[in-house]
Amino acid sequence: MPARVAAGKLIVQSSAMLGEMVAALRVWADGAGATGVFVVAVLDSSLLALPNATDALIIYLTIQRPALWWYYAAVATAGAVVGSWPLYLLAKRGGEAFLERRLSGSRSVAAVNWYRRSAFAAIAVPAFVPPPMPLKIFILLAGATALAPWRVVTALTLGRGARHAFETLLAVWYGDDAVRAVTDYGLSGTIVMTAGIAGVGLAVYLWQMRQAKRSGRRAAVTPRR
Repeated sequence: MPARVAAGKLIVQSSAMLGEMVAALRVWADGAGATGVFVVAVLDSSLLALPNATDALIIYLTIQRPALWWYYAAVATAGAVVGSWPLYLLAKRGGEAFLERRLSGSRSVAAVNWYRRSAFAAIAVPAFVPPPMPLKIFILLAGATALAPWRVVTALTLGRGARHAFETLLAVWYGDDAVRAVTDYGLSGTIVMTAGIAGVGLAVYLWQMRQAKRSGRRAAVTPRR
């Protein structure tokens, strides 16, 4: 129960920030459109930190043009993926030495081992949960551990896509009350979507294990020349 209460407070605080951000973006958002969504998402996912800016922007734009809810969600998701890529490449270039410079030896090894066991969910879940849940550290870990690019893109797309679709659909259903709806349904929605993302991550992991076993069996039965 304490964890649930803490998560509830986190969602409420994030929703309050979201409401303030929507109000601040109203004037600029009218002229920014989808291009503004993409630019803000890229900046927020790269070296800058713009908490809730993308979320507020797509909610406001969807309220103005409900039929384009899917488009704004897709553009925001694409921006998040593109913006995260420089962090991934930077950490990948440095390899595990990148982590060792920032963590002590034992902590670095523990972080790498944990991440390799749960990398997909470790990206998808933070990508779905709103700020202040960190995401960039997990992107850096993905690069430092040389996680396959397709897995990073898939996890990011699943997490951010679900989050932004959830937000824009609330904007369609509730209009100007969408921010309050995020507050009311944010916790339950986060729990449901997190469970779904974790399920997909488990399915991907089991599929990979199965493929690895098949490859091992084929190698074992292949006669040596």
